[in-house]
Amino acid sequence: MALAIADAEGLAAVSMRRIAAELGVSTMALYRHVGGKEALVLQMVDAAFAEFPLPPLYDDWRARATVIAQTQWAAYKQHLWLAGAVTVGRPQMLPSLLPHTDALLAAFKPLGKAPSMYAVITLFGYVRGLGQAMEIEAQAEQDTGLTGDDWVAQQGSEPMAAIIAGENLAAFRDLFAGGFDLDYDLDQLFTFGLDLMLDGLAVRLAQP
Repeated sequence: MALAIADAEGLAAVSMRRIAAELGVSTMALYRHVGGKEALVLQMVDAAFAEFPLPPLYDDWRARATVIAQTQWAAYKQHLWLAGAVTVGRPQMLPSLLPHTDALLAAFKPLGKAPSMYAVITLFGYVRGLGQAMEIEAQAEQDTGLTGDDWVAQQGSEPMAAIIAGENLAAFRDLFAGGFDLDYDLDQLFTFGLDLMLDGLAVRLAQP
């Protein structure tokens, strides 16, 4: 029930009082059973990722990292609130997430203990960051009634051209010369950025 509310209205709409009312129990009874809002959110995060179990993993480190990143991306697309509920600096010890970390630690083991954990955190942080962008974009579209492309079209090119000329932004001037139309597709951006990150890790892993 809490997942359904968060999916429809965002995580802020989930409260102990509301969940208790939906279940037909007292708020205090729910607190005794769950332990509070923070504990509830942890259970929600665990349940959301449990919907996307890891498939059989490849021995090849890059294929393994790709599958894990894609699995997390799929979870964030399904539950737009999820990326904002996941922490990186203080990772949640959740049964559905620990196998992700364990599998990547094994893949990055040649880097050494601390660097392998840094690599895992960096990869998770990248996927999570774009996951949060999905929620922000969805909220902006709901608030304005405009898709990202609609919003860009509404802004018009003349104000941008004036800023570029006034600030002498040469790289932007070259970019827009002759016309430039960027397809801001988060799935494409996710794949592009993931490839860049894994290319960098490949260089590190190849070092003696």
